[in-house]
Amino acid sequence: MAVNSSKWWRRASAIAAEIHFPTTTGGDWYCFGRSTLVVDCEDVSFSQRFKDIFAECAIAPIGDQAPGRVDLRVKRVASDPGLLAVSVTPALPDGVTFLRRLLPERQYTECDDLHEGWRMVATLEAPYEPVLAFGPSQILVSQRHPWQHVLALYAIGSAFWMQPDMFLFHAASVGVSGSGIVLSGPKGAGKTTLALTLASRDHAFLGDEWAALSTLTGELLPLRRLASIRPGPHPERLDEYLDNHGRPAEILPDGTERVRARVGVAFPRALPQVVPLTDVFFLRRFSSRPAVEPYARNGEALPPISPLLASVWGHSPGRRALDLLRTLNNARWWRLDVGGSPEETTDLIEKTIKENSWQ
Repeated sequence: MAVNSSKWWRRASAIAAEIHFPTTTGGDWYCFGRSTLVVDCEDVSFSQRFKDIFAECAIAPIGDQAPGRVDLRVKRVASDPGLLAVSVTPALPDGVTFLRRLLPERQYTECDDLHEGWRMVATLEAPYEPVLAFGPSQILVSQRHPWQHVLALYAIGSAFWMQPDMFLFHAASVGVSGSGIVLSGPKGAGKTTLALTLASRDHAFLGDEWAALSTLTGELLPLRRLASIRPGPHPERLDEYLDNHGRPAEILPDGTERVRARVGVAFPRALPQVVPLTDVFFLRRFSSRPAVEPYARNGEALPPISPLLASVWGHSPGRRALDLLRTLNNARWWRLDVGGSPEETTDLIEKTIKENSWQ
């Protein structure tokens, strides 16, 4: 019989003892970089949303020997319908600190000594009422808290933590005639629009939100999710696709409006590829006309592109900084002013790559 205690965290160990996660699982399989993530979740809405967003990362099951495999398992708690039990294996080191740094906008705070052997996470609004509890082998999650985004990023972060040679950036990446380019810039700088404009010209679309770069090979790997499209000017072929296959706009937590689109459906010839990184474009500003110039490197200073948390977690910061600089130094760096129509700026990108491809 369900207990549904309002102070579930006081009996966290007893709740955890109820839950059995099988050693093998079916679930849905995804590829992130060179790691695999298996998602087996009893919450159907979460599984469907994850599958929708990361459909182009989905792969067929490849067995227990999959490289860098991470398992995300989510089960309901029979004794308390308001809770979920979560297993992420292998477990991240110091997962509580990782989560707090991963999502600083949530302003999570750690509760002290609420239950021996557990680390509890609460919000500033209710600092003594945990919403997440990290135990020796599983995580308990209150469904009163918006948990879906948290678990998705935590699991994907775990998959990239399993790849010490991989850097993950908040950037777009595209393959242009065998050359791998990264489009880096702040939110709203035009990364997605330019990546989609290149995709509309049948260049290899790797991703518009995250870029994955191997320090061992210097290659960019595909990391395609539903493209997140802001209102504004778009390439003509994208507008045609949205007119015919439009999805309803979503309002994100930051208040911005987006339309999601699966690039593989919109531009089926923009097939993903693994390509060597050759050019990094730092989107500087909007202008009346597009312009590009070489980025003036300052000795050994790092460029204005930072790896995401999963790329550096548990590693020596100094070593990772050297790995990053060594890998990026093999590419050409450009400052790009986005101007005119998306097609005009894309023309300039293509011209820059073509003219410098033999250097």
